[in-house]
Amino acid sequence: MASLHRVILALSLVLGTAACWADACGPYRVGLREYPRFYERNTATGLYTGLDKDFFDALAERSGCQLHMQIESQPRLWRRLAEGQIDLASWVVPSAEREQLVRIVPLIQGRMMAMTWRDADLKHAADFLNNPALRAVAIRQALYGAEHDELLARLRLQGRLSETADFDAALRAFAARRVALMFVYPWSLTGQPADWLAQVRLTDWHPEAPPVTSGLAMSLKTVREPDAERLRRAVTAMQQDGSLARIVGRHLPPDGVQLLAVPEPR
Repeated sequence: MASLHRVILALSLVLGTAACWADACGPYRVGLREYPRFYERNTATGLYTGLDKDFFDALAERSGCQLHMQIESQPRLWRRLAEGQIDLASWVVPSAEREQLVRIVPLIQGRMMAMTWRDADLKHAADFLNNPALRAVAIRQALYGAEHDELLARLRLQGRLSETADFDAALRAFAARRVALMFVYPWSLTGQPADWLAQVRLTDWHPEAPPVTSGLAMSLKTVREPDAERLRRAVTAMQQDGSLARIVGRHLPPDGVQLLAVPEPR
């Protein structure tokens, strides 16, 4: 009888461990880009704050998945996703090429604006294209919406486009007046000096175009299908109970971003 009890105990431990493994989610590596109001380092404390920090903390709690955040530049992020060294990324703009690497859960939409210098009087894309002396700056591998991406592709072919690894480097190039055009979301300029902001113009060069959609990306190579569904359901729950809206509202102005329609409960 004692022998039978030991067998039953051993079997229960094995089954219990297997159940725990089956329920485990992660750990997964989240590649984040430093970007105003999304993921910013507080110089006083050394800690990161922003929409990404709050979103992934809430997503980990809601899904039960282990998520570990690490800083990546835009080009390195996509290289590591392709190599299977990063598992998730935030606020990814969908494209046919990207959807070969990741599943994307759309979350928000925003309008990209053309930032130019007021004294250059560039009110339309044609004004910029017709002056071959002018250059633009863009972040490598970033997508800005079909119309803006087409313009940047033309400028690249003309040798009129500077490309940087991240937003801060692009903004420095613009602020130094090495370039005359940069595409931005208006809220990304929050915190810039008022006298500097007075010198720039933000214009929607394509008001008829749809806004840019972005969302959560999950690697097709490294995120298991059950875990991807678990994360997707957690996002859906955050949309339906309003917690995603509250997180976004803490960091982005209500007139600058639109939450996508909440999925119908299943």
